[in-house]
Amino acid sequence: MISYLVKRLVQLIFVFIIALVVIFTIPRLMPGDPTQYIIGERIQIGQQYLDLRNQLVSRFGLDKSYPEQFLLFMQNTFQGYLGVSWSFFPREVSAVIMERLPWTLLIMVSSRVISTVLGYLVGVLAAWKRGSKLDVSLQVAGLVSIALPIFWVGSVMLLLFGYYIPIFPIGGSVTPGVKFQSFWEFAYDVLRHAALPIITLSLFGFFGDALIVRNTMMTVLGEDFILTAEAKGLTERQVMFRHAARNALLPLVTGFFAGLGFMIVGSIFVETVFAYPGMGQLMTRAIYARDYPLVQGIFIIVTGITLLANFLADLVYMLLDPRVRLTR
Repeated sequence: MISYLVKRLVQLIFVFIIALVVIFTIPRLMPGDPTQYIIGERIQIGQQYLDLRNQLVSRFGLDKSYPEQFLLFMQNTFQGYLGVSWSFFPREVSAVIMERLPWTLLIMVSSRVISTVLGYLVGVLAAWKRGSKLDVSLQVAGLVSIALPIFWVGSVMLLLFGYYIPIFPIGGSVTPGVKFQSFWEFAYDVLRHAALPIITLSLFGFFGDALIVRNTMMTVLGEDFILTAEAKGLTERQVMFRHAARNALLPLVTGFFAGLGFMIVGSIFVETVFAYPGMGQLMTRAIYARDYPLVQGIFIIVTGITLLANFLADLVYMLLDPRVRLTR
């Protein structure tokens, strides 16, 4: 077991290094001049513009060759230093990211828990009552959900519950200018602003989780130990949840952690639609501003979260399934 974990850690480090090469390369393939965004349009092209641009190029190290920039990037990354943001100058990238990361984690983790729990329950019931209206509806809705872009679903949710039926706020993470009297007032306001992004992301993952559980449990229901449990006279609920559903849980547990990476991608679109100040909206701004250090820092954090989630999935899988421990 220890050797397997060490092997997995080595693999993750190797994948992380490969990801760093891609992270360094992608921003530099984007068209546009990052100094143009910083200087703006107030200074006309001339000697003053050229002097200022040369100063910025030298200040941000863009006058170095790509190999020199890459070595400096790798050195700083493994030292935990992500550089200084150009669009938020002179603030460090890590400080800018840490301002936005909690908001993204709030909607991402909440939606992942909700979609997993509901997907588990609905998938179990659909498999147990296979061929029923619930089962058919789940399969049809699952196929339809694949074809619906998440930003379109978010736009519909915003239009319905932010405009026509104004139950929730249409943007932001907290109500600006409000002095909260207690923590609970603050928490309630935060949840009201996060509700629509969480619901949208939950729908994004719910159908996939439910179909995974449904299909896995359909296989489990054909096993001999289910017939034995029924022959013992166990109740329907005991057979359904204690025997069948428990054995169908393993793929869902793995999918829970692996889905965190997909939730980060989905949050980029959702936060843009709902003007939610998380990592997704920050990434959009950084890309438009050609802010190389900030783009790199965001991708590094996203990659780190995804790899960590996959490693935790392996650990949980080994704890839940004794057969995995015996074969490692």
